[in-house]
Amino acid sequence: MNVNVKFFLVSLSLFLLAACSSTNRAYLDSLQLAFEDRSAQLTVAQIKQSRGDLLQVKSGERPAAVMALAYIENDRYRWKSGDDVVFTMHHGVLVTTQGLANDLQHTSNLGSNPLAQQGKLAFQWQRKIDIAGTGYGIPVSSRWEFAGETRLEILDTTFNTLLVTEQVTVAAATPFLDPDRTWQNQYWLDSATKTLLSSRQKFSPQGDWYEMTYLSRAVRHMEEAQ
Repeated sequence: MNVNVKFFLVSLSLFLLAACSSTNRAYLDSLQLAFEDRSAQLTVAQIKQSRGDLLQVKSGERPAAVMALAYIENDRYRWKSGDDVVFTMHHGVLVTTQGLANDLQHTSNLGSNPLAQQGKLAFQWQRKIDIAGTGYGIPVSSRWEFAGETRLEILDTTFNTLLVTEQVTVAAATPFLDPDRTWQNQYWLDSATKTLLSSRQKFSPQGDWYEMTYLSRAVRHMEEAQ
């Protein structure tokens, strides 16, 4: 076993033994994932050994990072990396960050998030966002649609998924240049369960793309299919 992966699994096990129980808390937000080699790839067996959910995040040319689920509260899932970057997701949409150069500090109107709706997809979402060093109360609108069924490969396994696209536009009266105010986020949901398995999204027109894969969810789906 890769020594870094082994260290990660041992650290994670020790952490979980010390974790307190709570209806809201999944795991302590002080979880540390100490990968010296951030390019290390976890196997299906190693993911199964983790009692905490794992998320793989790829941004640009940087090596993929692994984040662990640290906290759940009011449909907000907080994921933390070994270098103390925190992503907070609301039904798969990135709504706040900590540890980035220009953090997403707030997203409003989460109750209208289309991915939070039961049994249907709302086709529009109006919200405002705060980005550190950029602006506050920035108006954002998005149009959502089903883009059809597609196949997605995770951990050498092919999943049948439903692709949902989000066409995002920030208002013209913002710090962003007009030609760069629109982009498309993508979300891949398992065709049968509608569980989000992967996404490719960013929260500002000039920001980084984040490709996120829910490793533990994928492994659970693989086990259920057997």
